Amino acid sequence: MSVADHPLRYGHNLAIALLVLIAQAEARAQFGPPSMPPPALPAMATPAAPSGYNVANAAPQLVVDVQVRGNTITKDYEIQKHLRTRKDREFDAELVQSDVRSLVSTGLFRDVQTYTRPADGGVIVIYEVFERPRIQYVRHLGNRGVSEKKMVKEHGLKVGDSINSYATEEARRKIEDLYHRSGFPQAQISILEGDKPGDKGVVFLVNEGALERIWDVEFEGNTIATDARLKTQIESKPGIMWYFWRGKVDRSKIDADVEKLTGYYRSLGYFRARVGREMVFDDSGKWVTLKFVIDEGPRYVVRSVSVEGNVKFASGPLLDFLELKSGQFFDQSAMTKDINTIVDLYGSQGHVFADVQADPRFLEEPGQLDVVYRVQEGGVFSVGDIRVKIEGEYPHTRESVILNRLSLRPGDILDTRELRASERRLKSSQLFETNPQLGDPPKIVVTPPDLQAIGNTASSGGSTVRGQQPEYDSRMPRAPARSDVVRQPSAYPPMQPQVGPYSLELPSPVIPASGTMPIAPSPYAPPVPATSYSPR
Repeated sequence: MSVADHPLRYGHNLAIALLVLIAQAEARAQFGPPSMPPPALPAMATPAAPSGYNVANAAPQLVVDVQVRGNTITKDYEIQKHLRTRKDREFDAELVQSDVRSLVSTGLFRDVQTYTRPADGGVIVIYEVFERPRIQYVRHLGNRGVSEKKMVKEHGLKVGDSINSYATEEARRKIEDLYHRSGFPQAQISILEGDKPGDKGVVFLVNEGALERIWDVEFEGNTIATDARLKTQIESKPGIMWYFWRGKVDRSKIDADVEKLTGYYRSLGYFRARVGREMVFDDSGKWVTLKFVIDEGPRYVVRSVSVEGNVKFASGPLLDFLELKSGQFFDQSAMTKDINTIVDLYGSQGHVFADVQADPRFLEEPGQLDVVYRVQEGGVFSVGDIRVKIEGEYPHTRESVILNRLSLRPGDILDTRELRASERRLKSSQLFETNPQLGDPPKIVVTPPDLQAIGNTASSGGSTVRGQQPEYDSRMPRAPARSDVVRQPSAYPPMQPQVGPYSLELPSPVIPASGTMPIAPSPYAPPVPATSYSPR
């Protein structure tokens, strides 16, 4: 007998065939023949109890009325301002869902349910809200070192707000941080009411602990700087007469002082310096002697200083302007000043978008490093249109008053030092508000041309946009170009030292007798004679 003729196999096939026939018969009995479409579902009736949305027909319906139920404390107008579903508008289920999310996000309700009711001409949308209990009182028990008013201002809870366990816990943490900053590092705050269902108010229990004050600050292990110099770098200090103005222990501030001292030592070349702290209490446990233990380590020496990416200026003359030299100890302030010097050198020649980054490179030899200044020169830009925008309630200053205080005119090579000088003249003219709390002081903003023309502008010396804000306004008048100035081409325009708090006094460049400035050869193009450079 073959496998196909086996009686068990035949029985299985017969059972499967019967199941398929029964399923097809049930489908025909429910929906009719396959060629006939299924019958339409009957319209849903409006439920008697709230059970969600009830859209009777697929056609758009008009909202006849919007009702709010369940609110006993919250006023109706406070709820209506969060609803976008309005009377005499088309019903939108997604908009109703958005209203639910908006109501829940207020924190006043623990749940919001919506349902509809058919009415003449449309439907009535009903919002049923379940309010959270409101705070009836806020109390602080056990506080002596910190006033009630100060704690309320810190946590922000007030009578009338909804009771929220998360908000109550956040308020407890804020009060504890306030005590720790006020000289009570052992303070602990616990919640008696406000985090359990059924609570009517918020009550905090305060265990302050002892008030700790700084008696003295000492330094151990410092050789490069005196104690008095290091005290200027920290904020944790004894108070005046030990009781007035500061002097309270703040452990977060002490940890920040450790970081400040570490950064100070590293700015002087002690890159392996480590700073720790010790707190020694007296017998009463209220006065602390704060000691900073310093391990300075070796001081790094600059082995060499170099410049990368410079094409306009040769490295030799450029390094002569720098303050940080090879063989000196590393100094962060000197390196920062050198960055500003290089930026000013390029800015005086029209490279207003030049980018200079310092890259200290540590060597395998201990205690030595190389300082590399990476330069991205950018293009040479000249002044294009000058646009003036005067803001204020009733601006009445003439634009010529501002233009007369600018030392640059359309067609001039952009000089960053002249930009700063012009901005200082505008601020010192006493015509505009210079207090940042009352308004923005006058400022000059340089904006490059559009990206499509930036390549042509940089190579041909075309004009760019320069003004007091990046936005362009076609109604603003443009300053006329000056025709009474005759400019002569020069290989290196003279740089006059600027005197003021915003610029550096740069020495004048040394120009050889031949009248040309040595220019470093470019690896991407053949060297160009210096006399071929024109400020145009």
